[in-house]
Amino acid sequence: MRLLLLRLVLAAVVAAAFIPVATISDAVAQATCRQKCIDDEQACLRRTNNKGQCGERAKICVASCK
Repeated sequence: MRLLLLRLVLAAVVAAAFIPVATISDAVAQATCRQKCIDDEQACLRRTNNKGQCGERAKICVASCK
C-alpha cells in the first residue's frame, strides 16, 4: 500500500513539473510571434509609409499569434 501511494505521489510530482514548462514555452512562442508581426509592420512602414495598410496587416498577424 505504501509503495502504491509513493508511486502515485511521485507520478503527480513528475506530471506537475511539466505544466509550467509548457506554459512558459507557450508564452515565449506567443511573444516571438508578436515580435515578428511588429518587425514586419515596421518593415512595411519603411517600404510603403502607409500606416493603414501596414497596421491592418499587423493586426491580423497579431490575432493569429493567439
